[in-house]
Amino acid sequence: MNEEKFTEIMESEIKTKWTGCNVFSGLKIITKYLPDVGIEGADHDIVYSASIDEIIEAGITEEDVTALRRMNWMIDENGEGLACFV
Repeated sequence: MNEEKFTEIMESEIKTKWTGCNVFSGLKIITKYLPDVGIEGADHDIVYSASIDEIIEAGITEEDVTALRRMNWMIDENGEGLACFV
């Protein structure tokens, strides 16, 4: 997985919806690769988590990036980390 492929997946349209808690389910995927990373910040209706560089370096698979996208996770407004609306 490289940053270009990661970004391509995260910017793709969601074809199937996720059922369940998208924040919690996404954090489970993130902590599979980065056990010491969880919610790194929060705003009114959004949470922030791992940096893109960290999770790619930790070896996230295309399948898990696709799952995060299905859960409505996205790249944050700075283009550096993961975020999800709650």
